[in-house]
Amino acid sequence: MADTIESGRGGELTIPMTTDDSPPGQSAVLIDVWSRTSSKYRIRSIVLLGVNVLLFAAVGCFAFWLRSGEFFAPTMDGYLDQIAQAFNFRGRATVTLASFLMKPISVQQVPMQIPIVGLLMAALIAIPILVAILYRFWSAIPFVAVVGFLAVMPWLAITLFGSCIIASVRPFRSRFRFMSALLGLVPTVVYLVLAWKGSAEVLASVVDPIDRIKFVAPWALAIVAATVVFAIVLALAKLVDYRPGAITPLLAVMFGLPVALFEFHVGRDELHYRILEGLNDEWFADVNASLSLDQAVRQKWERHPWPRPSLEKLRAIEEIMWQFELAADMGPRQSELTRHQCDLVRRCEAFHHDFPDSRYTPNALFIKARALDTRVDVGEFRRTKWVRFYSDFPNAASRNTWRIIAENGSNSVLGAVALLRLAQLDVRDADIDRAKAKLATLLERFDRPRDSGRPTPSNAGMLGGVLNRDAPESSLEIEFDRILLEAHRLHDLLAENNDPIYRYDPFSRPRDRDHPLWFGLATLDPRSESYIANLQALIEAYPNAQLLDNLELDIARATSSLSLRIERLEACLLRYPRRDAVPEALFRLGLAYRDAGRATDSHNAFLKLVSEHPDSIWSEHARRFGHGPPDDRSSDAT
Repeated sequence: MADTIESGRGGELTIPMTTDDSPPGQSAVLIDVWSRTSSKYRIRSIVLLGVNVLLFAAVGCFAFWLRSGEFFAPTMDGYLDQIAQAFNFRGRATVTLASFLMKPISVQQVPMQIPIVGLLMAALIAIPILVAILYRFWSAIPFVAVVGFLAVMPWLAITLFGSCIIASVRPFRSRFRFMSALLGLVPTVVYLVLAWKGSAEVLASVVDPIDRIKFVAPWALAIVAATVVFAIVLALAKLVDYRPGAITPLLAVMFGLPVALFEFHVGRDELHYRILEGLNDEWFADVNASLSLDQAVRQKWERHPWPRPSLEKLRAIEEIMWQFELAADMGPRQSELTRHQCDLVRRCEAFHHDFPDSRYTPNALFIKARALDTRVDVGEFRRTKWVRFYSDFPNAASRNTWRIIAENGSNSVLGAVALLRLAQLDVRDADIDRAKAKLATLLERFDRPRDSGRPTPSNAGMLGGVLNRDAPESSLEIEFDRILLEAHRLHDLLAENNDPIYRYDPFSRPRDRDHPLWFGLATLDPRSESYIANLQALIEAYPNAQLLDNLELDIARATSSLSLRIERLEACLLRYPRRDAVPEALFRLGLAYRDAGRATDSHNAFLKLVSEHPDSIWSEHARRFGHGPPDDRSSDAT
């Protein structure tokens, strides 16, 4: 290089042509890596640009993997539809700032995602702009394409396209390179702000206001980190006289750092489990079928030949068909449920195989067992036209999975649920002693005062309070009070009803038992539409049984008519004033009085319950509200 360096036109750096890459007697202006025309620099620039594209493609693939669990987006089913959906303003785009931070890994549950997503977004934003400045605008096009088609962020790609124009194309380009980069950053900042405003309403309904800072921090970090990257890369580029290679080392660091943070502080098992949990929530979510039913009725009515029946008549026929399909084992909707169950079980088993030591392995087993127990509530559909699922009536196929959970998570919430389900299955086998032992173990371990010993989410600190993670089972939203109440109810039912007339034989084989009362009661699904009729059949089949008061109480519980429910509860209390069903009957009578607007009768029922049965679990629920009932969620659900 020559001994003298002077300022050329436009304030650019000029070097007398005694350099090794310019003819003698001329001077060159170094404004980017292509300003050097010698073959060795051109080859080096092309090679390093290719390396940068490959590294950036890996960044884009990693960004998509964090959202889907799939590394290469173009091979994914529905890939083009997913891109097109971003431009369907009437639909719901799957790529939004809110969804990126909430699904599948939520920054609320795993705060370490804040720096990971922030640094990743900084790389996606900063690198195309820097390439446009140092390699010229056309060189940035592959990087913008990576954001749009590999990271599957089409709107961010369009924004970056404009940012690259502003940063590198006249008349927008500034002679001060750092200023050009900051001007190019402005459209992406506007994009982040507008996208955040569009997603703020979604977050407002699901995120605690105190935690909303976690959903702003990644984007603030991305802007700050991108600015720092601009300063470092442009300073290095000027220091080496715009020779190629200034971007590659920092790009490698910006790719490696989020990957390392994710691998060592979050883990692949976190991502795959959250995807598994998301599928469970999606497939078994309650659905309002009214709209679909109306559409099906309208379509059938329009296709019906003349003379057409009335819409009301056709709707009644369609409702009956839907109810039959929901109840039939081979119906299309039951087949869909079975397919989802099988797929979820397969995925849970695969997770167990791939991550046997993960903190989420017990959760995956729990999801598997619960999927096997899941059924459609046909009665609920008949009443409300909602398709709801329930899983509190266990399936024999889930026994082994519940057993594994109980053996390996004995002191966790999952272990409590597993012991209850196993006890329910033991009662169904008329193995009363074994069921009582499991329930006694459950209550001994978990039925303690609220502030001393119940399993509560524990935070494992990583980098301080803000980066603490919730307990693994917290996202399963298990109603632990309800589990304890069910365990108490079943334990008391077994302990107080050792019938001297209809004894059971725990050592006989199921096929040798002549349908004993316990076996008959335990096999009845409370949500079946024939539940009341089956209970009445048991009363007729086993006259004077010890369980008669409980059977009549169950009939009253299952009665949908409020006035008839009150009548049956009052009759049960009159007929069996000193039997074990009295505390629960009083409790439910108080609830029924309250729902009927009979406040005084409700208060008297709860007051009688607390005064005459102070040690009952039902009295504990009544005491929580000053002799009043517990809230609807913990009482009516039982």
